Amino acid sequence: MKELDSKEEFESFIQNKKPSIVVFSTHDCATCKPVKDKIASRFKDIDAANIYLDDVRELAGELSIFNVPVVCIYLEGKELYRFIRVFSLDKIEEKINRIMEFI
Repeated sequence: MKELDSKEEFESFIQNKKPSIVVFSTHDCATCKPVKDKIASRFKDIDAANIYLDDVRELAGELSIFNVPVVCIYLEGKELYRFIRVFSLDKIEEKINRIMEFI
């Protein structure tokens, strides 16, 4: 899983023609690391990245992220789905498969 360190890196990363997953986390989030690890191992064919909101604070406000972990699925710069705090990987996979049917 790629680490994004700036707003510019984030904006460039999500401009993908295929679905991409971004995990928004903080350094002190106890549940974020297992979420990142599970996403990285389960979705190997999908571009995935993590961004620490305590390093890029302006993104939290701009994207209205108030809790972590948050997992978003993007396509061509647009947020299609958002999963907040408690979610299943099966639900993420279901949404990715749905996107793949249309592209």
